[in-house]
Amino acid sequence: MRPSDSFVSLVFSGLLATFSVGCGGAASGASPGARHGERTAKNPISVSDDQFAASLHELLLSTPGSAARANLLAGVEARQMDRALARFHGEGGDDRGLASLLGALYLLKTGELNESVLGPSARGALTEASVRLAARGDEGRARAVYEMLLRLSPDEVKPQIKAHLDAIAAWTRDETASGPATVTAGELENAAVARRLLEPSEEALDEATKAVLAWIERAIDLQTLYREKHVHPAREEVAEAVRALQSGGTVLAALYLRDGNAAGALRAIGRAPSHEVVRPELAAALTAARDKPDAARWLDVLHALTPSAQDREHEDEEALEDRELLRAATFGIALESYRLDPTQPETAALVAAVMQDLGMADATPAIVTDSTKAHPDARTVSGALAITMRAMATEVDADNSDGARRAFAAAASLLALAGKKELAGQLQPSGARVRAMMGEIELQQGRLDIARRLLTDSASEEKSGSVMLFLSRIDRHDNKPQNALESLRDALSAPDTEKDPALRGEVLLMISDLTREKGDVSAAKKPLDDAVKELAVARTTSGADERARVERVLSRVLDRFGAAQGAQQALERAFEATPHDKHQIAATLGQLIARAYVRGDLPGARDGLARALSAELDADDLVYYALWVRLLERQLQKPTDGAAVRVFASIVDDGRWTGRLAAFGSGKIRADALVASAKTPTQKTEALFYAAMDRRAAGDAKGLDSALQEVVAGGGVDLMEVGIAREILTGPSAQIGGPLPSGVALP
Repeated sequence: MRPSDSFVSLVFSGLLATFSVGCGGAASGASPGARHGERTAKNPISVSDDQFAASLHELLLSTPGSAARANLLAGVEARQMDRALARFHGEGGDDRGLASLLGALYLLKTGELNESVLGPSARGALTEASVRLAARGDEGRARAVYEMLLRLSPDEVKPQIKAHLDAIAAWTRDETASGPATVTAGELENAAVARRLLEPSEEALDEATKAVLAWIERAIDLQTLYREKHVHPAREEVAEAVRALQSGGTVLAALYLRDGNAAGALRAIGRAPSHEVVRPELAAALTAARDKPDAARWLDVLHALTPSAQDREHEDEEALEDRELLRAATFGIALESYRLDPTQPETAALVAAVMQDLGMADATPAIVTDSTKAHPDARTVSGALAITMRAMATEVDADNSDGARRAFAAAASLLALAGKKELAGQLQPSGARVRAMMGEIELQQGRLDIARRLLTDSASEEKSGSVMLFLSRIDRHDNKPQNALESLRDALSAPDTEKDPALRGEVLLMISDLTREKGDVSAAKKPLDDAVKELAVARTTSGADERARVERVLSRVLDRFGAAQGAQQALERAFEATPHDKHQIAATLGQLIARAYVRGDLPGARDGLARALSAELDADDLVYYALWVRLLERQLQKPTDGAAVRVFASIVDDGRWTGRLAAFGSGKIRADALVASAKTPTQKTEALFYAAMDRRAAGDAKGLDSALQEVVAGGGVDLMEVGIAREILTGPSAQIGGPLPSGVALP
């Protein structure tokens, strides 16, 4: 990584004195680090997604070089490459595809790369990665991918791959031909290290080692020239030399620590032209791990790899900022410590954290199970449950609810531990919260029976207003209004409801709606009065995020009173409260545009979409906002202003639901095709809604109420489309009317 301009100024003005400090003599040379024996899987294990967590856990505990490891490795690698390819093709996008590919490659040790280990999807995944890395100008990693493709490809394709490699070599020569020698050495080091990180081959390791040694040697030569002849080098050379002198030894060691190879790291740093480029504490930790390897000594290596915060104050901020190198080395160290003792919580948590970033989140609860069983205290169990929730959230964010389900299933033993009586009230998060999260995910997917069971189990273990609210929505869907009301009234006394004014407002609003639907309009006003009074106070005492939530609920309550202008103003205040938080902006603008759609307010809907575009919200949000705007334009027979059309054009119909919705919005597929392509209960509910609104926009209102009733009865209980359908069906009757309660002060 290149130093920033501000740092170059700093080193040029302040570090020439450091540059003049003498270096000791060159250390004696040593042979390259030890290699892990290459072994081809004789009986590769087939690994499904459901088996992935257990197989990966077993792989991490297997002996390096053993037949058992080779067989497990082939199965795990093949599955992870399948995932990487699927993610490149839409299941999470380019970043998740690249991360998943990295995850597969980081599990391989030097010498384990062969034609059979990566599985049938490897060529496709590597090809997808090569296109993206080349487009980013990441020549080191692009070269690594092409080198691996060369191994895996048939002879007729190899000339094309060699042409790419020749082009990268030519580009590297051109880029480094005329620059200062020290800077050139640093650029070559960067590229060689980047190749080594992806490519677990002896050739890549040897090239990177030589490049780092040459980089350090050039920095020492420059230092000597300045110290002995007082020749002032160019400031960009000073910056590069300081980087080499401060982090060169660590980089050398990290090249081998990617494999958990302490002996190789020691041999490499022994070849450094000066012992002063190697921090003594790192060398000592490596020596101890080599001589008597155990989990604790490998943890010492991990702690020694990065300087202390105090030391970092005096070092180049970017000397160790090649984050991918450090992550790979950290992962390699943690894997070796974990293999030797999977019951150490620190090691297990670190392995799990890195795996979540490398496209293997669903397996991480299994990774921390051994350590949690060995240390079933509140802190360790809470940490394991937090890792589980992060894994589930990671999968949901990637639109992979099946991955969230696998993560939850892998946490079964953790949830059993969390249920022990001696831990009651001590866990944060609790097992009940994990079940509630999974219940909410299933609710969002329209799997109501499963959601009810999970949410009921959670509520029986820990009283929660948010869980009771979810359960009441399911009861409302199932035409059990009395059960829903009982859950809501119970929710009012839950600890989270008492602390969360927005949640309390949601509960009171739903109590009012259900009471009104039962025909008791006068009784429905009291919870609305309570809600508006409490929310009006809360909006002046809350932090930004909470205030935005409060204002959104307040807007809905004010609409029930018929205070349309006040409701709109509340949404404007919600938008102003969190101007840079995309999650909050999306929630506010979604409500604003949906409200405008129901009210037939085309200028308001268009303004909301324009703001969403300016905020650069995700396509998964924009496509819905654009659909509402375009449907309203058609319904009102107004020519489009083009914003919605541009949103649809920017989204590729790659088979994912967002692409299908965009294709429908742009007229490329009909409503019946959208309904036919729905794969989940939630998607079907959305498709039925948009089919009904499509007919309405075309002037065909026949059967609209029955179509919207079908939407409300569908599986998408928590969808905004269901809320819009309810608003259209109830119309003005949803308003209680009447003045706001006395004493309510709103801007």
